[in-house]
Amino acid sequence: ANHGGGYIYRLCSADQAIDEFCFQKRPLKWATRTHVLRFANASLDREINATDVARGGGVGWRLNPFPNVRIDPCDYNVTAKDGPGHHCAWGCPGCGPPLYAADESCPDICSKHYPGTPDGRTPVLPFPDPAPGVHEQSLAVEDTVLVPDDMSPGEYILGWRWDCEHSSQVWNSCADITVI
Repeated sequence: ANHGGGYIYRLCSADQAIDEFCFQKRPLKWATRTHVLRFANASLDREINATDVARGGGVGWRLNPFPNVRIDPCDYNVTAKDGPGHHCAWGCPGCGPPLYAADESCPDICSKHYPGTPDGRTPVLPFPDPAPGVHEQSLAVEDTVLVPDDMSPGEYILGWRWDCEHSSQVWNSCADITVI
């Protein structure tokens, strides 16, 4: 699923507590200003421009290259806004009884709950599609990062963090790496 947003790669020394604070100390810089779209059929591979955050609170982050087009553009906290006993009507696994897993982050039409926000029922691309006609699930997006000059050899955890744009979701993935 494409939830838009942005992502960053970071390193944490394996001999430290592996937590968000550790990863925030060593964000990795991008080696290029492009992504490589990788397909099962390598003859379709191509480079596209990347959009990197250069100022503000997200410096160093890179935008998901595929625009997020949803007809339910925001998450709504049903229990906080509508009170106890109200539940998200979204049909996802675990969203109904007994878990009610989406009650604090229910996909919905923003303008219904927050007057003045976009309606969302008529999808509009927030920026041009970098690969028109290509479904983003048919490829992998490859980026290249720089190893900092001041890195000491040793064991590290490479962390990838993706903060979604149209939901409150944060996705993480980690890998053990050795710097020699």
